[in-house]
Amino acid sequence: MPVAASAIYFLNLRGDVLINRLYRDDVGPHLRTKELGTCPVRQIGGFSFFYTRISNVYIVIVVSSKANIACAFKFVDEAVALFKSYFGGTFDEDAIRNNFVLIYELLDVVATELVDSSDHLINHGIKSWTLATRKNLSPEILKLYITQEGVRSPFSSKPSDKPVPNATLQVTGAVGWRREGLVYKKNECKPTYVVKSVLRCDVMGKILMKCFLSGVPDLKLGLRKNHS
Repeated sequence: MPVAASAIYFLNLRGDVLINRLYRDDVGPHLRTKELGTCPVRQIGGFSFFYTRISNVYIVIVVSSKANIACAFKFVDEAVALFKSYFGGTFDEDAIRNNFVLIYELLDVVATELVDSSDHLINHGIKSWTLATRKNLSPEILKLYITQEGVRSPFSSKPSDKPVPNATLQVTGAVGWRREGLVYKKNECKPTYVVKSVLRCDVMGKILMKCFLSGVPDLKLGLRKNHS
């Protein structure tokens, strides 16, 4: 089950909100003042709170329904890794205060990328973190078009100038999982229909595609008139 988050908060050790991003309007500002205790998952007032501590910062995700806990914490881990890549390997209260504009921009990029099978964006809740999403949101790819540099700690490591393989293709093609160098004589897809069962006059099954595509072309799907 995916996790549909209503908000994400970044707090210091005193519980003060450093920054927050509201993805849905069902969370009131009073919820952030509630005491969470020591359990990483708590339910308060019909909301579930998932939180973890990174350095001297608490990251809290608020959901209003049943959620996948592992998915929520996986999102936090990947987001922190992304922030650290911009902040020179550090993520603490000072890094958040010095780079809050960049953090909001990165959260918005994550918002437009995290889409699940029901076509809901993160603006209706954090949904999933797939392999393709991880590649599209990798720090090396994001730094090609989010060029703003974070304020680095004097103790952080220097940024690497190592070139990223296939980065141009991943950005221009908008898919990080499509490897470079696929060339066929003719662009075509061969679907295979696997019918499982008939339920309420609907066919439950799969459409399997055998693709021979060069690059990342636009596709049009059509059905024959004698097939309905």
